[in-house]
Amino acid sequence: MEDRADLIIARTIGQPIDPNLQVPVVISEIAEVEFAEAGEEVKYYASYDANVDDVYTADANGALTIHKLTANAGTTFVFQGLQSKLEHVLFNDVFAGVEGNKPDTGVLARKKAAITRAMDKEEVRRICAACLGLPGQEVAQTTGIDLYDLIVGLVHKIEDYGDNYVLLVGSSVKASIDTYDKDNADNFNYKVGLQEYLKNTGITVIKVAGTFTNSSGASQRMLAMNKMILIARDSSIGAKGLKPILFVRRKVSPEMVKRAGAEGDMTRWVNVAHDPVITDGTNNLLAYGVFGFESVIEAITNAYAISWSTYTP
Repeated sequence: MEDRADLIIARTIGQPIDPNLQVPVVISEIAEVEFAEAGEEVKYYASYDANVDDVYTADANGALTIHKLTANAGTTFVFQGLQSKLEHVLFNDVFAGVEGNKPDTGVLARKKAAITRAMDKEEVRRICAACLGLPGQEVAQTTGIDLYDLIVGLVHKIEDYGDNYVLLVGSSVKASIDTYDKDNADNFNYKVGLQEYLKNTGITVIKVAGTFTNSSGASQRMLAMNKMILIARDSSIGAKGLKPILFVRRKVSPEMVKRAGAEGDMTRWVNVAHDPVITDGTNNLLAYGVFGFESVIEAITNAYAISWSTYTP
């Protein structure tokens, strides 16, 4: 039996770019990453500590829902669907002029890469939005407080709950960190080295920049240019080394993997329409509809190990 066109395309774009890097680097740095089997429940059991008995889960917009936990009871998290915007691969680009009507894998690979990047960015945006929505964890920039003071304030806010910090910053904050010493050279009455402070405190700075088009067709930033989020990755009140954020992606069921013509574990489903449709009624352009879908859990399991701020130069 000859291969169906949609299955040929699915085999081409249905797998991760790198099976060893299945989540964005930012998420792997700040979150405990797990993969749940299809249909499997995910529960979280809190440590017996009054400071970590509140767990927040984030929905598609980063809004938080609190789950109260006790020492001997867990809470079941609900997976949230994440879908890319609908993309199209022109029928002509895939098949026309290709020997034996085999697909042009180049155009398909580019479309797959674009979908993957957009979904990765949306995962990061959701976690950042959840962190920025944590009640009581903001460090406000008041009069006379500069970038150095603000970062010190972020550390003081969470240092009792963990160490091994990562600082997620928007693009304008990163630029200000890079040029801080030079910008303030005329103002220093004593040595103030921001880079030295970051190094001595064990803070890794990660720039979270760029925009993407979400499923509604609107342009969004993963993290606003003037925002920064400090995360203590090694807990000092729970299991040592336990990061304060949980990220779980549900595996695609074996039946759907088989339908995609793929093999092994898949945690992101890239679907291709069975038949091409007309996308331009004027020119009668035929194209295959393509979109990505996955089920994820993004939860903050220790809100006290996260602080955030807005910086205005």
